[in-house]
Amino acid sequence: MKKYSLIAAGMFLALAMPGFASANEEHGPALKHAEIDLTDQEQIRRGLTVFTDVCMGCHSAKYVTYKGLMDYPEIGITREQVDELRGSNPLTAGLITELTPEDAKVSYGKVPPDLSLIVNGRRGGASYVYSLMTGFEHDDSGKVPDGNFNEYFPGKRIAMPDPFSWLGHDEADTKQLEQDAADVAAFLAFISDPHQNERQAIGKWVVGFLILLTLVLWRLKVEVWKDVKH
Repeated sequence: MKKYSLIAAGMFLALAMPGFASANEEHGPALKHAEIDLTDQEQIRRGLTVFTDVCMGCHSAKYVTYKGLMDYPEIGITREQVDELRGSNPLTAGLITELTPEDAKVSYGKVPPDLSLIVNGRRGGASYVYSLMTGFEHDDSGKVPDGNFNEYFPGKRIAMPDPFSWLGHDEADTKQLEQDAADVAAFLAFISDPHQNERQAIGKWVVGFLILLTLVLWRLKVEVWKDVKH
């Protein structure tokens, strides 16, 4: 019986492996690691600048209000900076692009997604955003137009053209591209869960308290049962 069980298991693996390989190929290469520090005020603020200067030409972050930008010490932005950033938009409005859905469909064939929760909604999180932003390449096969080939996007063809194409491709500009991509990934990671730093800080105190409580209860148990024969 054991022999037949092993044979059945081998046949199952043989049949499952092609599908497993296809699933891996669909997700593309391993994601690149971005140098992101969600406690770094400067990086998150630089990411906000990249988002408003580059990404917001097509994308929105409708769940983040201009007023909300002032409420987070991780961003450290003043009322004057917010007023300059929002222009004529109301203070309670979200970060909404001026690109209309109709224009987006004409230009790209689809409406660009809102980026408020993009980090939580994509496998790989901030690393996926960073890899995607730095993953635009030339398609040697010629099947995908320049600026739309991205090895980290499923199918490798993405409707969004390279948003940093204006930076050029020499070594200095490549470093700047990687920095900008890491900064905007940090900003998007922050706005996807603005209270994560506070929650992690509280979590450390909670874990410390539980460890201390465990030690106290253990000593109490030893003291209570020390005279009882087992």
